[in-house]
Amino acid sequence: MRLNQTFVSEANATRDRILDAAELLFAEQGFYVTTLREITQMARVNLAAVNYHFGSKQALIIEVFRRRMDQLSADRLKRLDAAGQRSQPPALEDVLDAFVYPAMALMGDGSAGGHRFMQLLMRAYADHDEALHGAIREEYGYIMRQFADALVASVAHEANPAGTPTPAQIRQQLDFLVGALTHTMADAKLKNPRATASALVSFAAAGIRGAVQTSLLVSQKELSP
Repeated sequence: MRLNQTFVSEANATRDRILDAAELLFAEQGFYVTTLREITQMARVNLAAVNYHFGSKQALIIEVFRRRMDQLSADRLKRLDAAGQRSQPPALEDVLDAFVYPAMALMGDGSAGGHRFMQLLMRAYADHDEALHGAIREEYGYIMRQFADALVASVAHEANPAGTPTPAQIRQQLDFLVGALTHTMADAKLKNPRATASALVSFAAAGIRGAVQTSLLVSQKELSP
């Protein structure tokens, strides 16, 4: 039993060293400039260890993202659930904060890991790699859908039914928020994650409510004789 535990512990340590090395090199150099040889040298393992734990370089890239994204996604959903416990449907600002703040907190935790993760996200957006983008969408698309659904419910609760934006319009607003969040997180000198998140939430909420008013005006014009 003790031998098995030792083996598992050593295997996990090897896996973590590979992920740490890959994350650092991918962030600094890019996904496709970085070679497996460089990763194995930094991690002090052989190529067989990479193949054993991950199978391929593409799978390693996805696993590097998964290690950070799984925790970020869990934090977001925990906060979204708490928002739903406070009111039903949840308040618009609470939904937005559940999406924004965990990402800001990751950047403001003082560790190098948060900054490297931001670099990885920026590279993922910049690289025109459909396989990578598709894998990330498939893995975490359900998070975006849950937040989009919560936003639709929040906005519908506030709005005049005649001017309620469609789910597609709400998803567009969420995409705008992702862009603003990514740009904000690119600031390596982020000092106050809570205050910055609150400011971004206020900005996003105003934009969404503005979209509601625009939708209402359009509906009124269409109905007028």
